[in-house]
Amino acid sequence: MVWKRKHMYSNYYHILQIPETAKIQDIKSAYRRLAKKFHPDLNKSPDAQEQFILVNEAYEFLIRINTVQTRPVNHTRTRPTKEQAYKQWVDHERAKARARAAREAKKKFEQFKKSSIYKTTQAIYHYYDFFSIGIGILIIIASLAGLFVDYHSKEGIQLNHVIAAVFLSFLGTLFIMFSVSSIKYRNNQKNK
Repeated sequence: MVWKRKHMYSNYYHILQIPETAKIQDIKSAYRRLAKKFHPDLNKSPDAQEQFILVNEAYEFLIRINTVQTRPVNHTRTRPTKEQAYKQWVDHERAKARARAAREAKKKFEQFKKSSIYKTTQAIYHYYDFFSIGIGILIIIASLAGLFVDYHSKEGIQLNHVIAAVFLSFLGTLFIMFSVSSIKYRNNQKNK
């Protein structure tokens, strides 16, 4: 019975890279080491947050399983077997640990959003977007001014000048569209 129970959660020992005979102190030190390694603020790997959540889940579960000796009782009409009750408890504890780990990862990012570094980069993006909108408007005005000058010249408007003006107007419009979409995206992120 004990072997089966340990086998059910041996994956958590594997996640923390410790043997199944590890003591609480070993679990805590492995957690601290891996939490630093996978913390989303420190590790820029695409799967760092998921790894961080798994490490937190494993830690929460193993600490609870090694310190809590009692399991909740299911108060339904039919009493579950010991194995069913244990599996329900394991699933419940796993879900709680995962939820706590996800909250912790989100909390760290929320703290980062309040930092001066984050606010400075957002301000730089903001100014960059308005600068790009200005460049786009200037490109469109310059292309139209070129056509106006051509119209009043002796040769008149030439086809290659019209094509250049259309291309430049399109380029200016792209500058404006990308900048506006960037501003909208950041405003949506700020409102979340």
